[in-house]
Parts: sequence; structure tokens; C-alpha cells
Amino acid sequence: MTPEFITTLPPEARAEAERVFRSFTARRGSYVCYPEDEARTLYYVLEGWVRLFQLGPQEEEITLTVVGAGDIFGESALLPGERYGMFAEPLVDCELLSASREDLLRLNSRFPEAQAAFVLLLSRRLRKTEERLRDLRFKEVLPRLAKALLSAMRRGQEGLEVTLSHQDLAHLAGSTRETITKVLGELAMDDTIELGYRRILILKPEALKQVASQ
Repeated sequence: MTPEFITTLPPEARAEAERVFRSFTARRGSYVCYPEDEARTLYYVLEGWVRLFQLGPQEEEITLTVVGAGDIFGESALLPGERYGMFAEPLVDCELLSASREDLLRLNSRFPEAQAAFVLLLSRRLRKTEERLRDLRFKEVLPRLAKALLSAMRRGQEGLEVTLSHQDLAHLAGSTRETITKVLGELAMDDTIELGYRRILILKPEALKQVASQ
């Protein structure tokens, strides 16, 4: 699977980008990077969800954001001498691309189109981060959860389904597992979703869209 930001490059730049970026699987329960690691690698999410978080004064986990397919993280690698300053934890088994700082610098210096593509990726990431902060400030848990369900749903054997855990959805929606479980129960009572073992079946996606827009 070749990401869009590579396929849109001119042939020579595309060939070099495909050489620079290497694919690998990041397993749930592992960490892609740690706060103290020197930032030498940039990551791109092909498939899955990666939670970026820090530890607070009492060692509590503070979720900064959750990045999904089409997003980058570890952008500190574009600057020399930086550290990641965060944990990157796959919420599911993820397919990622990685590229070293040295390779990226050479790619961007040779091909202005590649540099423009990275600026666009960074801009999208910033916009999504701003949107998440705005939602956390102004939206209740229900519309935030509805938005998370819509972004995570995929076509399964029984229809549209979400296979993330309640804790994973809490990270996506910026809430707690207990609150998410309660709100999921309310959505199930309204027949908007159906709760099952390790999956949530989306019965009324249009209703979720209306809730998410509130």
C-alpha cells in the first residue's frame, strides 16, 4: 500500500520516497518511541491508531492525541538534536512507514515536491490537533464519542463495526473508560449501536453523524 502523498509525486521523486520509507508492523501493547529517545525517525500511519501521550506529575498518562491512517508523528525528527518527548503506543496492530532524518533531508533537498508534500501532512496534523482541542473544550462526551465511532468504523461481516476497546475509544474521545461504557450503553438502548464481544455494530450511522455534529 503506497500512501497518497507518495503516489502524487513525480516519478523520480516517488521512486526515491518509496526507497526512503520502509514499512513495518507495530503491535498493540508495544511502544514505537519513548520520550527520552533521540528523534531520528519520522513515522506515517498506513493503517491503525497510535496514541501519543506523556506522563504527568503523578505518573498519570495524559493523552495528547490519537493519530490514524494518513497521519504522521515523530515530526521532531525533522529537527537535529530533538527528542520525541512522548510515548507512541499502537492501540491496535498498526501498519506504519518510517524514514530516517538523514534520508528525509536528502529527499526534501532534491525534490521540492516532496518538501511540499510534508508541509501539507504537517498542516493536516496541526488542523486535526486544533479540532481535537476545540472538541474537548466545547463538546460533550456523546458527540465526541459519536465522532470517534464514525472514524473507527469499518465494513465487517455483519455490517459497519468498530473493534476498538472501550479504553481505546476513551482515548479517541478524550474521556474515561467508565464514562464511555455508560454512553455506549445509552446508544445501545436507542438502537443506534449494538454491543457485542470485542466489537460494536453500528446500526444507525446517520444518527451518529447527527449526534457528532452537535
